Amino acid sequence: MHHHAHALAVAERLAADLAPGTRGIGLFGSVAKGTDHPHSDIDLFLAVDADPGTEVRQVQGRMVTLSRKTFADLDGGLANPWEAVTAVGAWRHAVVLHDPEGRMRRLQARARDWTWETIAAAADQWAARELVGLAEEVHKVAGMLALDRPRAAAANRAVLVLQVGYALAVADRLVCDSENDLWDAVAAAEGPAWTSAWDTAAGIAAADHATGCRAALALYRHAADRLDRHLDAAECAIVRTARDLTA
Repeated sequence: MHHHAHALAVAERLAADLAPGTRGIGLFGSVAKGTDHPHSDIDLFLAVDADPGTEVRQVQGRMVTLSRKTFADLDGGLANPWEAVTAVGAWRHAVVLHDPEGRMRRLQARARDWTWETIAAAADQWAARELVGLAEEVHKVAGMLALDRPRAAAANRAVLVLQVGYALAVADRLVCDSENDLWDAVAAAEGPAWTSAWDTAAGIAAADHATGCRAALALYRHAADRLDRHLDAAECAIVRTARDLTA
């Protein structure tokens, strides 16, 4: 585990250098959890008052991702359904490296006590709205297949594979340590039919292009059936029209 010790040392030295310009610094991801491999990046979150953004550096042969966020943004990770899936788990395993005000540790304590019940209604609404938004991708995949435009169909198929998975992660109330864990967690929650379709649509299982696209459409159909009860009348019309194209 020499690579892990090296990654920790890089994170700690960099945090010490960056500390004067920040209100807090936390180490997140696989390095914080101790599950990193030699090619894992080092994820540092910096609490700042202004100029949020992301910077990537190369430090002693390791890729370091610096995510500068305000405390309002960091709080939002526990309040927004699309962020909470991975943010809660990440905070639970984070290593706080700089915290003069104690706010990073308070956020970590909130994450450890957090449950989906705190945002249950917002979670269902977000998953339903995501499904409505993805109806356009269904129309595009079906249309591009009919027009024999494989690249366009493949691009929209990829959007469905990723984003429908996120909608169901929220609907299933999953908490994952990182996005790397999300796809297996959704597969476990949704069962064999979903898993088979996802593997085919994502290219894990060998299949021709048209079959892969139809598998992506099947993912949408699966999600539409799961989330139908959270849709209002107008949303139902949009989703059911798209669902009809997946048959």
